[in-house]
Amino acid sequence: MEAVRTDDPTAEATYGSRYVFGTLDQRQLSGTTRISVILTPRVSFRLYMQPLLATGDYDNFKELAQPRTLDFSRYGTGASTLSYDAATRIYTADPDGTGDASSFTFADPDFNLKSLRVNAVFRWEVKPGSTFYAVWTRQQQDLAYPGTFSPGRDVPRMFGAAGDDVVLVKFAYWLGR
Repeated sequence: MEAVRTDDPTAEATYGSRYVFGTLDQRQLSGTTRISVILTPRVSFRLYMQPLLATGDYDNFKELAQPRTLDFSRYGTGASTLSYDAATRIYTADPDGTGDASSFTFADPDFNLKSLRVNAVFRWEVKPGSTFYAVWTRQQQDLAYPGTFSPGRDVPRMFGAAGDDVVLVKFAYWLGR
């Protein structure tokens, strides 16, 4: 969660600022695959693939009660309030309800990252010292369904996500006898 800090002159214990914290339930599934295929001593193909599913679900929002301690005041308990607008994904917190402190808003920090990176390299040694390379790189990601982890839903979305492709070609020729 990107740190949420808001200025509030009534927050005297924390020097005029409120710092918002939350509890994170994070889940991750990742793997790295490398495949090398040597077709002949002069021709090879290599594939590197890195899929990643990572979700984060934040709750139990609170603020630092005293500096240099791990004492927190939880929003939504006592006089404080916490509300959530699902349409805009914005929280509104009021640290003391009807007291002097102003309410403030912060974005829902939940996330769901589905990412796939692929590199493929074809290498052909045309003659000793002269080599041809063709490289394909693809990066794709999807951010739908923040805060919920469902590999059965997320894996197909990861493979079907929009991505960026880069193709590079290199030919190194040895000038000599």
